[in-house]
Amino acid sequence: MKLHLPPQDGVTIVENIFIDQYMPKANGEYVKLYLYLLRCAGSGKELSLSSIADVLEHTEGDVKRALSYWEKLRLLDLKYDSKGSLCDILFRRDSAGAETAASLSPACASKEAPEKEASGGQTESGHVPPKTALSRDRKRELKEQEQIRQLIFVAEQYYSRPLTSTEQSNLLYFYDTLHFSADLIEYLSEYCASKGANGPHYMEKVAQEWYRAGISTVAQAKETANLYNKNYFTIFNALGIKGRSPAPPETEYMNRWLDTFGFSIEIILEACCRTIRQTHQPNFQYANKILEQWHKSGVRQLSDIRKLDAAHSEKKKRDAKPAPGPSSANRFNNFPQRQYDWNQLEQQLLNAQNRKEG
Repeated sequence: MKLHLPPQDGVTIVENIFIDQYMPKANGEYVKLYLYLLRCAGSGKELSLSSIADVLEHTEGDVKRALSYWEKLRLLDLKYDSKGSLCDILFRRDSAGAETAASLSPACASKEAPEKEASGGQTESGHVPPKTALSRDRKRELKEQEQIRQLIFVAEQYYSRPLTSTEQSNLLYFYDTLHFSADLIEYLSEYCASKGANGPHYMEKVAQEWYRAGISTVAQAKETANLYNKNYFTIFNALGIKGRSPAPPETEYMNRWLDTFGFSIEIILEACCRTIRQTHQPNFQYANKILEQWHKSGVRQLSDIRKLDAAHSEKKKRDAKPAPGPSSANRFNNFPQRQYDWNQLEQQLLNAQNRKEG
């Protein structure tokens, strides 16, 4: 495996943007690895995952997780050979991804892994590596690790029961494929247990959401959890729900609105207010229908909703048929009217009366 960086004349240069923007938020072990890679790149030293792990006293999995973290932030570009082995690391100068590294060697460039999943890093499309069945040897190797045994033990304490085979497979997936740290997986178990949703499906879904969000530390996960708890409380308050935590189906609805649809809390609250006005009760299904329609219509801000409302009102006016006006015709006058000479009639009546008297 080779590192690529322009010569630095015997010094290791750390850019200010890294110190100011990236270093404060990163795990200390991740920062240590990044600095070590900078140092090695300047010297042209050949590296391998195992040699890096030995120097930093990490496991290879720890090294992969750190590399994946910096790749997600677009500070590193990882290249793989046809077997999925890491063969090149390119440093990027800025968060926009402008490369300053030398070109890849032809042997590696022609065999780059298309999805970059060997290290567990996110792909350009944000794809989450799927959970695939591990070989028997790999399972045994992982379960023999002290960290894995400890993770299983801690999860069983949170759930107050032994883990199922599916739940154990999930823990291995988080560790070996998503490259979560042991601390992050332990917090994941605590988080799901605190929600009363300790089933394998819910835990896997949360883990994948964290992966998409680039969460790699417990601090980042807690910050996200606090934000979500605040949003949950705000939505519950708008629907008139008080004195209890969200049930798993309600959490799924709210996560869909916040994550899948990407709506701001203001738009969600507008849908909640309309739900209460129409149904007079906290109806998540009704609110979800409103938000689904807004999502299909491309709503991104409150002004978009007002435009949809105006267009809907205009359509109702166009579709409305005018009420029929009063008609002067009826069944008594639907025939030609006769014209009378009233003077002649009066004279005829007088003549008839005179004859009668005579």
